[in-house]
Amino acid sequence: MLVKTPVPVALAAVALLAPLANSHMIMSLPKPYNFDTDPRVQKDPLNGDSFKFPCQGRGHTVNGDITTVVAGGAPMPVTFTGTAAHGGGSCQFSVSYDDPQAAGGWNASSKFKTIYTLIGGCPASSAGNLLNSGTRALDNADGPHCGNDSGKGCIREFLIPFPKFLKNGPAVFSWTWHNRVGNREIYQNCAPIMITGGTEDESEIEALPEIFLGNLPAVQTDVPGYKPCHLAQGQTVNYPNPGKYGRVLELPTDPEGMPSDYCSDVPPASVLPKFDGDDSGTGAFPTMTPVSNMTNPAPIGSVFLTLPTDGGIPAGGYGPHPTTKGT
Repeated sequence: MLVKTPVPVALAAVALLAPLANSHMIMSLPKPYNFDTDPRVQKDPLNGDSFKFPCQGRGHTVNGDITTVVAGGAPMPVTFTGTAAHGGGSCQFSVSYDDPQAAGGWNASSKFKTIYTLIGGCPASSAGNLLNSGTRALDNADGPHCGNDSGKGCIREFLIPFPKFLKNGPAVFSWTWHNRVGNREIYQNCAPIMITGGTEDESEIEALPEIFLGNLPAVQTDVPGYKPCHLAQGQTVNYPNPGKYGRVLELPTDPEGMPSDYCSDVPPASVLPKFDGDDSGTGAFPTMTPVSNMTNPAPIGSVFLTLPTDGGIPAGGYGPHPTTKGT
């Protein structure tokens, strides 16, 4: 059951005192590969060895795996389970057509095209890890759920819009996450999906940026074009190429104690990404409307936006918020 009352951030910090009770965050909807079957490798960060990019090497549906049907031009809910929120962080949602089912398995040259980016507050807004809510999912300790995308000290859920121009057919949906506190890691969960109501044209898909792979360990050497680099402890990453669509939920931060192999392409925190809404009349995205009295800035076309001098951020974040039409 979703907990509608947010847990105070100060209480979430208490969870840092009991690390053995924590469990990694896992995407629960759409259902990732081997969500209900062992070995459940999707709960571990990519380590470049036994859990390689992409998707920890897992990409074949087995008994119990579910293919989620999604509609181009409509939003899809994305939910999570776990307690080790690591103070939140930034995340990206992407789609790949390099179908491991047809190819006989993943290879490291597979392309994951970014359809939505969240700066900060993903999958939670917390000081550290979350309290165990007393419920468990798949033998995985579960924290309190916000039931929305703005609660604090609880697991958020998001509506991620699928562009109308996505190609119909089987694909893989991916959530990648760069945690704010804890070990410098990159998490990736992948789910088999079937896209309907899209197009057969791949030109706009090819124009989408690929996901950011910072923190992927240097031991994995077979990712084309990837130069191993790391983010700093306590940093909310400002993605270097976030794409056209997304929101800033919490302000990014600059590194303190920059590692020697710092990801130099990360822009400064004072320069926010500028995300577009559906103002083209093409219907490429569902209607973007504010919720919960959110102040929703008008979409503008430049790639980056200079941070306000007072350092403030609107409630609900910068960027359009997708909701299902008629709600």
